[in-house]
Amino acid sequence: MSGYLNILRHELFSLFISPATYIASFYFLSLLGIGFRFFIEGFARTDWILPPLSSLILGLTFGAPALVPFLTMRSFSEERRLGTLETLMSAPVGAFGLVLGKWTASLFFFLIISMLALCFPLLLWYGFPEQAISLGFNQFEHWAGGLIFLTAFGSSFTAVGIFASSLTKNQMVAGMLTFTLLTLYLAVMAFSFGEYRNFSNPSGLREFTEICLGSLSQGLTKAQHFAVGIIDFATLFHQAVLAFLFLSLASLRIERLKH
Repeated sequence: MSGYLNILRHELFSLFISPATYIASFYFLSLLGIGFRFFIEGFARTDWILPPLSSLILGLTFGAPALVPFLTMRSFSEERRLGTLETLMSAPVGAFGLVLGKWTASLFFFLIISMLALCFPLLLWYGFPEQAISLGFNQFEHWAGGLIFLTAFGSSFTAVGIFASSLTKNQMVAGMLTFTLLTLYLAVMAFSFGEYRNFSNPSGLREFTEICLGSLSQGLTKAQHFAVGIIDFATLFHQAVLAFLFLSLASLRIERLKH
């Protein structure tokens, strides 16, 4: 446990002193804030049926490929390039504990940025309380559902980034691989959006496979549930399994590097 905490502390320190992390966070939050402002201004003229807060949640989700690589690409790539990975592996922590510590730090920073993004509706609520209430910003279940959704998908997104970083010594290659994998993942969710399937009685291998995939293809559809405070536990389970899968693959890769 102490080894994991030391890795976590080291990774958090590295993220907080990295200029690239702050630059990426600044531009990401700036673009997100501008988009949220224009969305709120034109909300009355749109046919958006979900709570306005969900637009910010979806913006964070679809903006993840532009943010997560900056949080994860240095995790193992930089350690391997500088030759410090061997020193880390000599610490009293296994390969999975090492991967877990780096992943936890990346997820923590991702959630910090998400919290900062959620300050936009809070500022609107502070400056224009009546308008904010009319937009539903006083509904606690909308906030809770959005935060849980971001935590679940942020867990799997950062796990993908950690896995990509374990594959190469070049952090730019790791970043581009993370961007590509996350973009493909979100594309699958986008193309399958709105396709309702009743799997209460699966009749074939294809339907059984789609049940197992769950939020891998239906994540965006499930986002509508979280947006109104309905927690879909199957989606949380699928994201946990996906995160565990990529973290396990990363730990196997690191274990191979020991020998």
